[in-house]
Amino acid sequence: MLRILSFLITVALLVTAAVWFAQRPGEVTVHWQGWRVDTNVPVLLLALAAVLFAFSLLFRLLVFVFATPRRFARSRRESRRRKGYLALMDGLSAVAAGDSTLAARKAKTADSLLRDPPLTMLLSAQAAQLTGDAATAKQHFTTMLDRPETAFLGLRGLLTQAIKAGDQAAALDYARRAHAINPDAPWLTATLFDLQARAGLWREAEDTLSQAERRGVFGRDEARRKKAVVLFERARQSVDGGDRKAAIKLLRQARDADPAFAEAAIRLAALLAQEGKHRRAAGLLEDVWRFNPHPDLAKAYMALWAHEDALQRLRRAEALAAAHPRHPESHVVVAEAALAAALWGQARSHLTAAADTHPAARIYRLLAEVEQRETGNEAAVREWLAKAASAKADSVWLCRACATPAPQWSAACPMCHGVDTIAWSDPLTPAAPQLPALTPDEAAIAPSPG
Repeated sequence: MLRILSFLITVALLVTAAVWFAQRPGEVTVHWQGWRVDTNVPVLLLALAAVLFAFSLLFRLLVFVFATPRRFARSRRESRRRKGYLALMDGLSAVAAGDSTLAARKAKTADSLLRDPPLTMLLSAQAAQLTGDAATAKQHFTTMLDRPETAFLGLRGLLTQAIKAGDQAAALDYARRAHAINPDAPWLTATLFDLQARAGLWREAEDTLSQAERRGVFGRDEARRKKAVVLFERARQSVDGGDRKAAIKLLRQARDADPAFAEAAIRLAALLAQEGKHRRAAGLLEDVWRFNPHPDLAKAYMALWAHEDALQRLRRAEALAAAHPRHPESHVVVAEAALAAALWGQARSHLTAAADTHPAARIYRLLAEVEQRETGNEAAVREWLAKAASAKADSVWLCRACATPAPQWSAACPMCHGVDTIAWSDPLTPAAPQLPALTPDEAAIAPSPG
């Protein structure tokens, strides 16, 4: 509407001006180089307009003629740029599909068309990785560090290579540098925590874990468990350094973070017992037994009363079992104490109850021992041992990442160095997969063509 109104006003002004000049033509005489021109004002104005129009056309023509080579060059550059980006995208697709030959060819094409090495280095590096050329891939990733916009991807590639090569020191350095550039990447925060924990840098790991909690990198339960493990290891370092007071404080915090963390409770109970606080240590283990009845807890609990006689120890075992009376381990701990007190009927009763819900080899072996010590019936003993041989295998400490058995729980697997991967589990249970490989999902760094 405004445009129409503006056009009408302009036309009206031009018409008004034309009428005004037509009614007042006037006279104009021009002398120039011996020439004389007699005319009026409207004709002179029209002549000037025609001359200006002609000069405008000539100027445009000259501009077009002189700008054509530059336009052609720019068009050619844009065409090369567009083709280069298409080759780059095709190469990244080839990497995702695992086609190393096509990826290498597209990387070469993109590099020749774009002539921007840091931009095409990611594709070249990934193509080299697919062919197993780690040295070339590392060279390309290192080149990417020269530009701020590709430095993070370069560090990620170098981090991935260092982890695959088992170079924990280099991986930790790359992870720190990458985290300084992009602290909000969840996968990077998790990886940095894992590397710090593997290196025994538990204070650094605790700081990283705090950042991870704020950003929601881990689930609530997983974060609390990791925090408990970190505090446990810090307490162990405090014990090694002779600071038992700090160790007790850290172990209490670990227990608060994960009430079912048996190893933290066992270590804390041992420190309390060394200070003569046996009842407090026993109460602590009884509390944890409610969440996680475990043979190691039972051993630690009964060790508190090693100086007592067999009947007193039986009453202690019954007090522990009362925290979780229906669990098979509660029956087993009472049965073992009853067996030590030569109370065969009570031992048999608890072992039978345990076998009804958890028919494991260990329980049948204990029944065989009861039979041997009570009756000496070799046939009955062999029958129980036969059941033990065919029963479910006893649970063991097993690494979920590499399936390597361990004599006891530790924060890191002695074989694969996985953090908190050792769990009390069935030895026939397949190992869980390791940490997912770091795939550069930020690979699409190039701007869209056009």
